[in-house]
Amino acid sequence: MVLGDFVKTLVASIGFASLLASAGCYPVGALYTGTNVPDSAIDRVEVGGPGKTDDKVGEACATGILGLFAWGDAALDAAKRAGNITDVHVVDHKQTVVLFGAYYQACTVVHGK
Repeated sequence: MVLGDFVKTLVASIGFASLLASAGCYPVGALYTGTNVPDSAIDRVEVGGPGKTDDKVGEACATGILGLFAWGDAALDAAKRAGNITDVHVVDHKQTVVLFGAYYQACTVVHGK
């Protein structure tokens, strides 16, 4: 009986967490999330077009484990340095989350010249 109650509680908790996560703009999985989302400050239509090719890509990431340890630099400047970019055309954000944040990685991805 105890194991059955535990499983029911676990399933209900995952369902509730998924419901809360789905209230946002982007999908978030309770056990695993791997998404790419555009930067809300930059509109792709305005920065794209003739003469705006994405010749270079730079990526900068920060990682956390168990909410206890975190390291890295996911700043826009770090991503620009990584790709040797001076003229930014597009900024995206990637995130990977496993087991409710037991492992979390957030990256800033910059496209430009």
